[in-house]
Amino acid sequence: MTVSEKSVQTTDDNNEKEDSIGLKTFKLLATIPTYAGVKTFSSETNGDNPSVLSIQVILSQRDLKRKLKRLIVKQLVVSLPTKGSSDTVAKVITSSFLPIDLGDVVLQAESPSGNKLLILRCVSNDKGKKSFVEIWDKGNLKQSIDVTDSHGDFYSDGTFGSLKWAKNEEKAVYIAERKALDEKDEKKCDFVPGWGEKFVNKRVSVIVIVNVLESKVEVLPEFEKIVPGQVFFGPGDKTLIFNGYNREPRYYGIYACINRLVGIYQTKLDGTDLVHLTEQLEHARSPRLAPSEKVLTYYSNPISGPHSYCSELREYNFSTNTHRVVVPIVHTPSDSFQNGFPGIYNDQMARKSFITFDDKEFLIIQSCWRSRGVVLAINLDTGKVQDLTSTGSWSLFIACNNYIIASRGAPNDFPELYIGIVTGYQNDTLKVDWTCIDKPNIEEVEPILSKITWSIIQPIPDNKNLEVIYVKPNETSENKKPPLIVCPHGGPHGVITADISLSITTLISLGYVVAIVNYTGSTGFGQDSIDALIGKAGDLEVKEVQASAQYFIDNGLVDPNKVIVMGGSHGGFISAHLIGKYPDFYKACVMKNPVLNIGGMATITDIPDWCFSEIGLPYSLTNPPIVKPSDYKLMYENSPINNIDKVKTPTLLMLGSEDKRVPHNDGLNWYYYLKGKGDVEILCKIYKETGHALDSVDAEIFGTDIVIKFLEEKIGKLE
Repeated sequence: MTVSEKSVQTTDDNNEKEDSIGLKTFKLLATIPTYAGVKTFSSETNGDNPSVLSIQVILSQRDLKRKLKRLIVKQLVVSLPTKGSSDTVAKVITSSFLPIDLGDVVLQAESPSGNKLLILRCVSNDKGKKSFVEIWDKGNLKQSIDVTDSHGDFYSDGTFGSLKWAKNEEKAVYIAERKALDEKDEKKCDFVPGWGEKFVNKRVSVIVIVNVLESKVEVLPEFEKIVPGQVFFGPGDKTLIFNGYNREPRYYGIYACINRLVGIYQTKLDGTDLVHLTEQLEHARSPRLAPSEKVLTYYSNPISGPHSYCSELREYNFSTNTHRVVVPIVHTPSDSFQNGFPGIYNDQMARKSFITFDDKEFLIIQSCWRSRGVVLAINLDTGKVQDLTSTGSWSLFIACNNYIIASRGAPNDFPELYIGIVTGYQNDTLKVDWTCIDKPNIEEVEPILSKITWSIIQPIPDNKNLEVIYVKPNETSENKKPPLIVCPHGGPHGVITADISLSITTLISLGYVVAIVNYTGSTGFGQDSIDALIGKAGDLEVKEVQASAQYFIDNGLVDPNKVIVMGGSHGGFISAHLIGKYPDFYKACVMKNPVLNIGGMATITDIPDWCFSEIGLPYSLTNPPIVKPSDYKLMYENSPINNIDKVKTPTLLMLGSEDKRVPHNDGLNWYYYLKGKGDVEILCKIYKETGHALDSVDAEIFGTDIVIKFLEEKIGKLE
């Protein structure tokens, strides 16, 4: 099932030690690029329905030699069926793949007419970095504006980043970091925080207007209490609309946190006359202007509390200045409401996310439906929600005119790219015909993937908030039961959907069985499930993960003497709790940036509110509290550190040196204590220049290698 010794050469020229079979398998899987984005360009048009579509597919490719992830481009030309045609299938006309590295291109956007292209480019050399705004017209570079001295770095992330044209194509707008203060400026020493994990160098963003006709940019003044993001032109190109994140009294980490103080604002084109469009709400994010320009859609949910909520979809009407709820927060899924629809779980809408059919506007979004990623269509008039996908797990890239582009994958299959053509509408339901238009070349890894099977199970029949994605080799020895790796996810209010994971696929190929546990508190199961964990963290989900592990033993599926627990972040929190509360159950434990002492974390993390909320303590984002002795006592009692003296399980601890979410201080304290105790094997690895996710290529390679070796040492090498 694993790759052969000769199937791939992975040994570095300067490394005399040959890779293990497991690491060779991981590196071979890592050669497969994954879909990171899609841009579409209309080649021929018929009204609002292009007949030929040029698709720029952006792929993320690991470069194992240089130890980095690169963005490369593939071009597809697709013929679309014309409206009313009996032929409803899209056809790929040409597919060309040259490994063109996007390199210094930060963002790009096609103009509404399709004739112009705007590119934000950042060029680095020995003398430093220079930033340019390029305007291309019908394939020719017409303007290149040096903006190096106008502002700081361009923003391209999904939370703040934006690059939008005005409909008349005379202006464009984007987001950048404000210009660095002059050395003589007395404010240069003022403390200005960053936005935490993955946003460390983002501090004060500004809106930048590109005047296409005059070949210049204008940086709008900063706003006193908010920082802008996701800016675009309002109806008729007369205003700017954007998200504004509160910067007072402090910056809170925003990565994977949708419970922040944020609103939707509107200004004139010069940044004056600021209006808070969602003043009645504490949280409103991801504004999107419908094609008719009559309404603005956005998400809203409560603040503080859990970091991820079921969101409601709301709509703002420009003519009446009124708001309404299109899709409410779903507390408990029911067959009587939208066929068991569990609610919306989506950080940001796609930048192009509307379909118009028979004069009806539909918002197309990505969400999770229990343990599956899905693509949903929402009728903005009726609020009807429709799941457009079937088997596998889906990710949405773009929805425009009458087509949708998304990818579909599974735990034993790399994602493939699909285009869905909307061909009909009846009984408040869209008819969408899906066609696969691109797939990765998996010939070399097919022998690995073909020997993996998976299913979603419910280990406790009367607990509908608990699901396990069960991934295993499809052939196991009748005489020898396989070892089990139990993997609770982080968050805790997140979810692992049924997608491929390189590390898990590698472990399956070596003969392990993996149980990915989506416990109570996971997203995709209704808001009541999320709320059920608040105040019970460290107890409820720990018991459910333990019950899930016991399920596999009780059903004779695994070797009861070879059970391993492995998790990161809150998954590491659960793992540490398990080896403290069930010290003789687990043969080995792997923890990645785990939460070990909530009280210690509360004073150094970018999300201090998490430390209060998860154990049921109040926290005000506008008046942040300090940790009182009584608070610390409760935090300590609910933390794994409370049971550290009971730990017997050999443990591999993996930490990121730049982790802002769960800084490694408490991880090292855990390590030092067990080392001093002397009767527990503890191994610690720290990965430099790596954050909370441990997702650098270097951390992936060396992390996979050490995990494989550690597990083989503890349970023996599998045949």
